Amino acid sequence: MPPFVQLASTSISFVLNSFLCWLIVEKSPKTLGSYKQLMIYTSVFEMYYALLDSVADVTVFSHEFAVVVFREYVPEGVITRQFSMMLVIAYCVTFGMSMAILASHFVYRYSVTDSKFHQRYVSGKKYFLLFISPFFYAFWWTCALLYGYLPDSESDEYLKFRFLETFDLTTDRISYVCPKFYKRGNHGELLFNEPAWVAVTNCLLMVTSSIFCALFLGTNCYFNITKQLAVTSETSKFSANLQKQLFNALVIQTVIPVVIMYIPILVFFMCPMINVNMGYSSKLISDMVALYPVIDPLPNMLIIKSYRKAIVGIFNELWRTNMMKKFSDLFRCRGNGRNNPPTSQNDTNAIGLQSFIENQIRI
Repeated sequence: MPPFVQLASTSISFVLNSFLCWLIVEKSPKTLGSYKQLMIYTSVFEMYYALLDSVADVTVFSHEFAVVVFREYVPEGVITRQFSMMLVIAYCVTFGMSMAILASHFVYRYSVTDSKFHQRYVSGKKYFLLFISPFFYAFWWTCALLYGYLPDSESDEYLKFRFLETFDLTTDRISYVCPKFYKRGNHGELLFNEPAWVAVTNCLLMVTSSIFCALFLGTNCYFNITKQLAVTSETSKFSANLQKQLFNALVIQTVIPVVIMYIPILVFFMCPMINVNMGYSSKLISDMVALYPVIDPLPNMLIIKSYRKAIVGIFNELWRTNMMKKFSDLFRCRGNGRNNPPTSQNDTNAIGLQSFIENQIRI
């Protein structure tokens, strides 16, 4: 991704997520409860994700039966080789954390519709497990990376021509991780590379657990909300409608990473497993990941009614203020054009015109 596009993506993500945090704090209904904390937690995480993606500036590609995540390391630069490698690992681990955060949202949303589930798994201090689970996934993902993804002399030899041909880089100027699923035997036959398969299996377990929470709890949450809307009173329906808005926003927030991240990355990993070379086109993966923190705040802003009304109100106020200023300036210019000196009467007329414009806009 070009540097200016990366910078724009990171900046937009910071603006949108910061604005969403303000909406959550200032414009949330009281019935939203402690879910506000989880929403703010997610927005802060997405700002971190955007910043990390910009700083790490990684490229993801596949080569025969290997997947490579790398960034260019400049020996003369301020970043040391160790820190450069840490950025690559953090980039991969953050993907795992996003899976855990997605699951945490579905656990909470379902708990709101099922009191027994809430009491057993989410009540009291157990609620904070939703915030801790991403760090557990981060630790698990890191262990998998260190076990089966780290480069060695064999992977350097295997990839050096690809790096030189495609990126004009030598292996001493890059930091990378690389699950290589097969090795060549003494007679050229393909042999399973056990550490890579063990590491990828652990990563897939984390992904599968998150998807299970989204599908199983999401489906049950939908049916519970539908039942509540059918039997509750008008007062309770406000709360049920809010739960429906939150659920709809969460569904769209799930579809976004599934479409632009999870499915492409799953296909991206499956192809080297069966020795299908995707080629340099797989660099699209890293570009799509960069879009995730930019797009993800939008469903909450546009679907949750109180946030949507606040946004519309802000734009209406900005437009009204701009229109009043234009008409006021026009009135004053016409008065000065007729050689009328500015007087208190002119100021009174300008104020009266502003009040008239404001009333008309409000109508």
